[in-house]
Amino acid sequence: MQHNPAEKRPRKELKRLARACLLGRYPVPITAMLAASFLPAVLLAPFSAGLTAQWNAATVIYLAAAGIIGLLGQLPAVNVTRIHVLLARKQQVSYRDLLWVFRNRPDRYILAALLMGILLLVPLVPVGAAAYLLLPKDSAGGYLILTAVILAAMAAELYLTFIFGLIYPIYLDHPQMPVLEGFRTSRMLMKGNVKRLFVLQLSLIGWQALGLCSMGIGLLWIQPYMTQTVVNFYLDLTDGFGQLEPGEELRNNFSQNGGI
Repeated sequence: MQHNPAEKRPRKELKRLARACLLGRYPVPITAMLAASFLPAVLLAPFSAGLTAQWNAATVIYLAAAGIIGLLGQLPAVNVTRIHVLLARKQQVSYRDLLWVFRNRPDRYILAALLMGILLLVPLVPVGAAAYLLLPKDSAGGYLILTAVILAAMAAELYLTFIFGLIYPIYLDHPQMPVLEGFRTSRMLMKGNVKRLFVLQLSLIGWQALGLCSMGIGLLWIQPYMTQTVVNFYLDLTDGFGQLEPGEELRNNFSQNGGI
């Protein structure tokens, strides 16, 4: 059945397409996922030596290393996204794709990750202020207000991750796009679609719980399935399914959705 670009695919169809994309092609996505999940932790492990409960030089070095490695750790995540975009577009993937981002302007993705990190810190400012003002009073009302501020900050951070969560596939499709333009484009694409993505990810929680119940072994297959489903969501928004390599401009598709 041919899809009408004017109609967005339902959740069930996005999931079916994800299963079809991954059928018989799990090894590379699983390897990419493992690299993105564990490489930052492996790199950070040596800096944990000498850590104590008190503030000292080892703590400063650890925090600095955690920040730098956290940014560099986004590069394997870009590879994960690219591999799933290729799979959705019926392109070949190989283990060489695990190194793709390191040869293709990794600075863009590091800068994007830095800006995203700063954005996610903004909702924490009221939390810090509320804790500084209310905790010394040690009152039930103060704790209640602080809890409300924390919940509001969590909701704000979740919203930000939704509206700016498409920046990596956008950069992959538009290699010349300035970093800030990627954020604006993601916000534009997600206008009116936040609830749709939220419900889609909510519908995948059961699979994630099932993977955790298998001592995490099931997540080797479930996590790529979840990632593929979200990538399919992006491609559905941009009418980006098809035999195109990431990096080819999809100007026609974006112009139909209001331009960049």
